[in-house]
Order: sequence, then structure tokens, then C-alpha cells
Amino acid sequence: MAAALSGALIAWCIWLGTGLNGLVLLAVFFVSGAGVTRLVRTEKKAQGADRKASQVWANGGVAAVLGLLACIIPNKADYYLLLLAAAIAAATGDTLSSELGTRYGKRFFNCISWKPDQRGADGVISWEGIAFGILGSGLIALVAWLLAFDGEAAILILVAGIAGNLSDSFMGARWQRKGYLNNDLVNLLNTVVAVVCIILLILAF
Repeated sequence: MAAALSGALIAWCIWLGTGLNGLVLLAVFFVSGAGVTRLVRTEKKAQGADRKASQVWANGGVAAVLGLLACIIPNKADYYLLLLAAAIAAATGDTLSSELGTRYGKRFFNCISWKPDQRGADGVISWEGIAFGILGSGLIALVAWLLAFDGEAAILILVAGIAGNLSDSFMGARWQRKGYLNNDLVNLLNTVVAVVCIILLILAF
């Protein structure tokens, strides 16, 4: 119940500032995540499939804040929608890379040492997982392009989403394994990194 209410509140915040475009991006994230969960439902049942409110906020909290900012500063709504798209691209990429990569990956290695490591451990990746992550971020970039942005903006969303997703793995290997960060905080920072990245890209270009 708490997770569902959190999701509804995040959606409301996004709708206030970015309208239907923001909601569609959020919906694509939720639908793709639900589809992935269904694919790996056997593993999810073993680990506990129910999402917690903290997980919902970790993935969507930054997008909610950006939606509120777009509401408060309506003349910058398109700018905040672009940042929101980057955050959702990172969250989607992370969901697909971690879930599908863990299931379909062949060789797993630590993203820092590049040495073989245990499947599913923090900071452990596979080439298949990286590809799924790019696909997830690319899906959001494509939808954003179809909804509101030009091709250049879509590329920025894609790059920022990939950067956020990769940062998730590095933070997992460097800090989550040592207990400095938990999974929810890593997921939240993943979206923060994506937003910072697209801001820097906008300033650079």
C-alpha cells in the first residue's frame, strides 16, 4: 500500500509540472520494470517481489522534485522535463541491466577490478547487462524524442541515462559493498548523476 501511494504521489508531482509528457515517461519506466519483473518472477519470488516505498522513492524521487520545480517555474518546464527524462532514463537502464543482466548474462566481473565476480553481487556487471541498460535508457530517450524533444536532446538523454546507470555499478562496488550506502541510496544517486550529467552536457553544447 505504501509503495502504491508513493507511486501515485510521484506521478502527481510529475503531472503538476510536466503534464502528460512526464507521465508517459514515468509510465514507460513502470511498465518496462513490471515486464522485467514478470520475466524474472521466479527469482523475485525467492527474493521477495513486493516493492517497498523506499524503492519507489529511490527511483522516482528525483523525477518528482523536478516535476515540482517545473510547476513552480513554468517558463522552465521544458528544461525540467529534459532533466526528468534523464533521471528516468537512468532508472530504467538500471532496472533492465540489473534484472535482465543477472538472468541472461554469461560472464560476470567487478566493474572496478574487471576480475570475475559473483553474479548479482554489488558492482558486478556483464556485457549483456550493459547492453540491456543501454536499451532501457534508449527506450526513454526514444519516447522523449517522440513526445517533446529533437534528436540532439534525445542523444543527451541517452548519454546521461547510461552515465547514471554505470555510476550505479561503480557506487555499488566502491561503497555499497562496504556498507557505506544501501541499495536505495545508490539508486537515488544514480538518477542524480544522470541529471548532473545532462546539465553539464547542456552547458557544454
